[in-house]
Amino acid sequence: MEFLKAIFKFDFITLVIMAACAVNVLVYLALRKNISRLENIVRPKSDRRNGVMAELALKDDELSALMNCSERAAGMYSLFTNITAVFPLLGILGTVTSLMRLSGAENLSDNFMSALSTTFWGLIFAIGFKIADSFVTARLDRALDEADYLIHEHDKEKRKDHEAQT
Repeated sequence: MEFLKAIFKFDFITLVIMAACAVNVLVYLALRKNISRLENIVRPKSDRRNGVMAELALKDDELSALMNCSERAAGMYSLFTNITAVFPLLGILGTVTSLMRLSGAENLSDNFMSALSTTFWGLIFAIGFKIADSFVTARLDRALDEADYLIHEHDKEKRKDHEAQT
């Protein structure tokens, strides 16, 4: 019972950890949505790469959408991984600030439990988001690779057309 009381005792650093968790959940959901958009743009075009005849040529508006979606997904992934990396640091910060407040025997137990609580939440969220990361990394890498291939092929086609005109 004492353990549960200590874990759910929220001080300032714990609230910061919870707020960072809420932000990271929103970023993760937006990232998954962006990966799906990117896959929807890329998949019909990249089937040619897999031996299925598909129209490879991108129209200019498709190219623009592909590039924007790729950049947005890569940026969101970077934000997600950076926020995830902050959780253990916030846990350590909470531990240090709690231990620094030790001034006497009457605060020892409360401050020590607060130190453990912030460490606990920092590690729990870091581990949870690292697991969530494993679900999007492969999809994002594959979609970005296919997008880069299509952009490169589009560039080659434009160069051929330009050379043929000159």
